[in-house]
Amino acid sequence: MMSISKSLAVLLGAGLAARSAAFAPSAAHSPATKLAAAPASDDQVVDAATREARITAPLSAVLASLAPLGTAGLPLPANAAAGAFEASTRQNFPGAMTNSAVALRVAASLRERGYTPTNTLFGSSLCSDEINDTAESLVGDFQNKLGVEGVFNLGGLGGLPFVGISGMGAFTSHCPVDGKIFIVFGPHVGISNDGVVGKVERVGKDAVSGSCGAGLGAYKAIMAADGKTEAKEMLGTKDFQEEYIIAQLSNRLDALKGKDPNNETITYVTNKMYDLVWEMLRSEVNAFTTKPDFWNSVSEVTLLGGIVVNRGHGKDLPGGEDYYQPLMLKSLTKDGESDVYGNVFGDFPALARPHRSAKYV
Repeated sequence: MMSISKSLAVLLGAGLAARSAAFAPSAAHSPATKLAAAPASDDQVVDAATREARITAPLSAVLASLAPLGTAGLPLPANAAAGAFEASTRQNFPGAMTNSAVALRVAASLRERGYTPTNTLFGSSLCSDEINDTAESLVGDFQNKLGVEGVFNLGGLGGLPFVGISGMGAFTSHCPVDGKIFIVFGPHVGISNDGVVGKVERVGKDAVSGSCGAGLGAYKAIMAADGKTEAKEMLGTKDFQEEYIIAQLSNRLDALKGKDPNNETITYVTNKMYDLVWEMLRSEVNAFTTKPDFWNSVSEVTLLGGIVVNRGHGKDLPGGEDYYQPLMLKSLTKDGESDVYGNVFGDFPALARPHRSAKYV
């Protein structure tokens, strides 16, 4: 029997397809295809148009927003409001939705835009942790709903696209003639059954473990040492992916110095990890979309960015789908860049950059 959460997702997708010509650009194309240049400040990592589309909303307001899509009066699970996992997710990653709900909305929009199983090249830049590669994972959900068979894995530790320019070049060269490219990206973080951010229960293990281990490991290394100096000296050794993360985070976590790890600090670190993933991906994508001949064989590139929230699985746990907090949805064509986040997620908004309101900033 279909779970209530999946039933909600189905209703969301059906309502979206019926009510909107989703994915129609909400703003005029920019004059260049190149993604926005590196921000002058960290606050500008998420573009202003996307940030404006999102507001802070308690769960009651989020659930109320479902009513126009035909879910009014649908009973909620008994633990929907009381579960520690759900409470922690909405507090620290507001606007996060189940994988199936996100995939339904975005897939419906992509189909409206002409994405089909035969003209779409699908790539993901998520962490290589096996927790992100399950039967109910976000990537698997997109494969099913888009009808695409394969996915090009761009991501390494933390979700950073460590394939580099060579890997991105190989990926884009696989695009069908006059085809379309869709990339989903972002870091991940676990939330345990009792609501602890950065911890998650894994099948067959008695104790909770870290998620994302790469982000948490970098955070601990930076807090324990002269992060900037040590990170630079370590580069070039065999653990290069983790060392790169340490080096790039070392000057971004000063606000956490002297603070004990807690839900708020780990949420802050996770958002900084999102910045790292986006900055690297933006650079790699720009290396190709700025070439005039790129658009001779590719008609559109769509980028979906956000944070994967893993939930625990194992003995005596309810399990269920992971969540995803969508933070960006962009469309690129030869004519320029369009922000289309509001068309797809405008009625279920996320708070852009949750850590901006943290007391350390």
